Amino acid sequence: MTVDARIAVLPPGEQRLELREVTLPQPGPYEVIVEQRSFGVCHSQLDRIFASGRTAPMLLGHESIGRVVAVGGEVEYVAPGDDVLTTWIPRTPLAGRPPVPSHVVLPGGDEAATHNTFTWGSHAVVDEQWLVKAPPAMPLDLGAIIGCALMTGAGAVLNTAAVRSGQAVTVWGAGGVGLCAVAAASIQGASPVVAVDVDGEKLALARAFGATHTVNARDGDPVEAVRALTPHDDGTCGADVALDCTGIGKNIPVSLAAVRPGIRGAGIRGGTDVLVGIPRVPFELNAMDLLNGEKQLAGCVGGSCDPARDFALFAEWVAAGRFDPSALVTDRYPLDGLNDAVQDLHHGRVRGRAVVELT
Repeated sequence: MTVDARIAVLPPGEQRLELREVTLPQPGPYEVIVEQRSFGVCHSQLDRIFASGRTAPMLLGHESIGRVVAVGGEVEYVAPGDDVLTTWIPRTPLAGRPPVPSHVVLPGGDEAATHNTFTWGSHAVVDEQWLVKAPPAMPLDLGAIIGCALMTGAGAVLNTAAVRSGQAVTVWGAGGVGLCAVAAASIQGASPVVAVDVDGEKLALARAFGATHTVNARDGDPVEAVRALTPHDDGTCGADVALDCTGIGKNIPVSLAAVRPGIRGAGIRGGTDVLVGIPRVPFELNAMDLLNGEKQLAGCVGGSCDPARDFALFAEWVAAGRFDPSALVTDRYPLDGLNDAVQDLHHGRVRGRAVVELT
């Protein structure tokens, strides 16, 4: 079957999205057409929008909740009528068939492509590996942010850092991803949980998500502030785990400096700084701090998540009242307001997560 859709296209050389009317053809063998119900607007997509040198139309977005309306002949995982979550980490990476990035042929013959999938529009065509079945009665707010913001922030706590009860955790950057990291650290029983940012409103929101302390980096030396909040019985100070969600290269040596050092000769290694945000430019580290402190700097992509496993866990958190996705969604837009959402995010006016609602 074919499907009439309205999708957001980023023309080459432009920084403003255009909503285009298209007819999506019968999906290919492993493709699925999803009718979107709500999708997130992620900061990483700004890199695509404001990048130079694009020579072809682009489709954006990589987290949503929707309903399957058509499937290709080889698709076995989902069927029309299923509620699904779209993400950008493949559900079955060891299946022997790599997922194919989405593309759409536009009226006039131009092809709009993606890096993996897309969600910004009334419908999307996605490889079935980018989909996870939604648990029954999943809230739309959760479905809109689970495929990137929650996966990345909470997954970094659970999977990359494996945070344990009683550990001192510092989250640098209290945007949507950072708030999810704060919530997960609190759920894991970390103490203290310190959120660091330069925005007082975001820090207030971090307390609502479980931060026990907040540090405004504009008010003084944030490293000394974190150390003062994280003393240990062995005489060291600093976070056992830091999660740098800022994506700012010059902040990474700062967050690393606020990690506790090890104690040579006692078999006590230093803490870990997890690189969660995506640095846009090269950065320098204090190599002696890393070496002498026996600290670790860990990379993290998508929270090191297994989407099918972890999405089910996140849904359990919401059902049990441990995580409130509606509190994370601070800004809501209709599809026609997508460019407004992009500009608000670009200019720092979104405190938590921005979503576009289609139902």
